[in-house]
Amino acid sequence: MAVPFISRKRLNPQKLEAEGKFYPAPAYIAEIGVNQLAEEISQSTTLTPTEVIGVIRGLLLTVPKYMLLGYKVRLDSFGIFKLGLKNKASCKGYEKASLVTANDIEGIKVMYTPDAMLKAKLEKPEYVKLDAKYIADDEENTSNSN
Repeated sequence: MAVPFISRKRLNPQKLEAEGKFYPAPAYIAEIGVNQLAEEISQSTTLTPTEVIGVIRGLLLTVPKYMLLGYKVRLDSFGIFKLGLKNKASCKGYEKASLVTANDIEGIKVMYTPDAMLKAKLEKPEYVKLDAKYIADDEENTSNSN
């Protein structure tokens, strides 16, 4: 299986007046949804597509609940999901732990660490360059096939 990529022009944030340069970027062909995943998973299990969708929806309700309670959620062979905190820009750190308050927190972010088995399955793929005009991309298309 080859990983598709395109060349994308990026500006240097430290030299905004300079001309951008092209770098490899992932090519997202399209999105795959829950129904399509459920259909494919059902073909390799004893579950129907409807049952698979039920399990996925159950995960989507249960995983965030436990993350908000302070748990790391491990999905065996897939990875670990946990919450991280976004500190406010005004929070420069304190000399004493007692000075840290909830007012220093801007919000939360979801953090994901892939399992070693998943990482191994994704190691050393082949790559194939695609022409940007065939790519489904929501971002501004500054791609070039050069």
